[in-house]
Amino acid sequence: MFVLKIVTDFASAHSLRNYPGNCARLHGHNWQVEVSVESEVLDDTGIAIDFREIKKQTKAVVKRLDHQYLNEIKPFDKLNPTAENIAKYFYEEAGVLINNQAVRVCEVIIWETLRASVTYSEPKP
Repeated sequence: MFVLKIVTDFASAHSLRNYPGNCARLHGHNWQVEVSVESEVLDDTGIAIDFREIKKQTKAVVKRLDHQYLNEIKPFDKLNPTAENIAKYFYEEAGVLINNQAVRVCEVIIWETLRASVTYSEPKP
């Protein structure tokens, strides 16, 4: 199995609903996003998927969240914008753009700070 990973980032603000602490107040993060894609096969060039394609599709998702107040945009207008929910959102949305018969998003890691991250993945279909 080949696993390819790209790293990008974005800045946004959020406030956690029903949270009994400081994070209930409006605050921002410089999020780091790691998207990993897996494939068992390579093309004739020896590539599973071009890194540029992973970056392009991940940045399409990033663009929706960058410099936004997450609580005001879908799905986080209803879904609490926790790091966990943001990781799952990236997994699902990047998967819609990247997944095909040969490759699939296998893991997303969202870094809220330099010392705190969430990893989201799902079992293979």
